Amino acid sequence: MKDLAMHAKQMRLRVYRHMLDTRSWKYKVFLRYLRFFRYISFAKHRGEFLESYYTLMRYLDDIVDGDAPLPETYTNSVDYILDKIKFSKNPVNPVDEADYLMIYCLQIADRFGEEFISETEDILHSLLFDARRRGKWIVFPEKVLQSHFHTLDVRGTIKATLKIFKEDPDKYHLLKPLGTATRYQYDLEDFEDDIKSGYINISAEDCGLFGIVTEELHHKDSDPVKAWFRHHAQEGLYLLEEHHLLLPRGNFSRLARTTFPLVYELPAKKCFHSVLLENKIPEIHIPVCVQS
Repeated sequence: MKDLAMHAKQMRLRVYRHMLDTRSWKYKVFLRYLRFFRYISFAKHRGEFLESYYTLMRYLDDIVDGDAPLPETYTNSVDYILDKIKFSKNPVNPVDEADYLMIYCLQIADRFGEEFISETEDILHSLLFDARRRGKWIVFPEKVLQSHFHTLDVRGTIKATLKIFKEDPDKYHLLKPLGTATRYQYDLEDFEDDIKSGYINISAEDCGLFGIVTEELHHKDSDPVKAWFRHHAQEGLYLLEEHHLLLPRGNFSRLARTTFPLVYELPAKKCFHSVLLENKIPEIHIPVCVQS
């Protein structure tokens, strides 16, 4: 029987090394926060789960994005992620390193009395959405993109994080503005990489609103795209303001209240202010709708 703990450690080191070699500074900072959690949480199993679970999802995301090689027995990432979804529902007879790591994560979660079945399914289905649209440069309606990112960033990732923090996972609704703001941060920071991979995270409605045609999506410095950047950044700041209004209702622990601004809010705010400074174009007055 494979030593799952050793396998998880080796896989974490390999995935982290790849991230440090290929990713931008934000991932390096995030990895420091992962390690920091192990010390401030005083919870060995929860810290071990967080690192291993993040490694698993990061690895699968890299396969979908083409940053990690697809296993030889597969011809496309759609089929691969479909198999991981099936395996997550019945984790027996593992066939590759992702399966073994998933089993390890489930075992560690069981040690601190939690299960992450629905959160795992949400995240994997979001990866499936990306696998199906990769390289196709499809412009989706706002409703489709919002549903995709809500499943990944809010219902999947935030609910899982709350469970790790010993919080009520049903409080995830209160953190929707923060999760959405973080998604806007990623939209802006990863724009060029996403376009190269064939992902368009500007909605059809926004393309029409800002006059963005297909050719301009490949040119970050075009005026219509810069106008969208400014608008997206301003919306992100409004979402962070809404987050501050909702946060007291959650009665979150000190650990959670420390983590939210450090890991999520401050990097997002820094990104939004940087975008507004860099994209100085004539002001376009568009009403901003803050999500409820």
